[in-house]
Amino acid sequence: MLLGEELILLLLDDEKGTWLVRRQAVPRAVRVALLVELLARRTVALDDHGVLVPGLSGTTGGDQVLDRAAQDVQGKQVIAATDAPDRELRALLRRLRDRGVLRRGVVRRRRHLARDHQPEAAVRTRVLRALQVEQRPDRHTALLVALVHELDLLGRLFPEQDHHALTARAAAIAEQLREDQHYFPTTLQQDASAQARAAGDPGSTLEGIDSAFEVLEAVGVVLKLATLPLRVVGRILQELP
Repeated sequence: MLLGEELILLLLDDEKGTWLVRRQAVPRAVRVALLVELLARRTVALDDHGVLVPGLSGTTGGDQVLDRAAQDVQGKQVIAATDAPDRELRALLRRLRDRGVLRRGVVRRRRHLARDHQPEAAVRTRVLRALQVEQRPDRHTALLVALVHELDLLGRLFPEQDHHALTARAAAIAEQLREDQHYFPTTLQQDASAQARAAGDPGSTLEGIDSAFEVLEAVGVVLKLATLPLRVVGRILQELP
């Protein structure tokens, strides 16, 4: 599953089929998850001016949602790139329904109920294990933990757990993403050069993935603001650099 699909499952209340955050915040949260995935796959990167630019080709696996998001974010600053239309959310919800994971409410069609509880349970188990075990999680799980942490969802997802301990561990995992060479052992420039040599063309020099993941801090600000009334979000975002 994409990070965006897993995040959707975590954001939905299993029993009620409603969102754990304001409905208006969900498309932005999903876009952030897609953006983080694009950066991790090196489909897009940041240039010296903080603008999202094309990265390596063929890294989306032909996923239509990722491909469309990659096209949409290019040429934008990170904050601007998190402003997303509903179509990405609708596309991923439809995909989850087609797989038999979710279903629409019979009377209230805007509610998204679990048809198969196993996928979300597996995601929750993986996240909780990463937060409880002092062991480096795989990159995909680490990225999901960072997103859940920035959304401030840990207390809602795991109310029976020690919130302070989970938060501290999640923050440590997010920091590992920036510093641990295990997650991103080469720079995007090196990857591009290797791909260019294989293809027989000179390629282009792009920013390393390390700088790309500095966006997580800005992402956290945006996501937390997104849980406020929209008029407040608009006013505060205008004041951001």
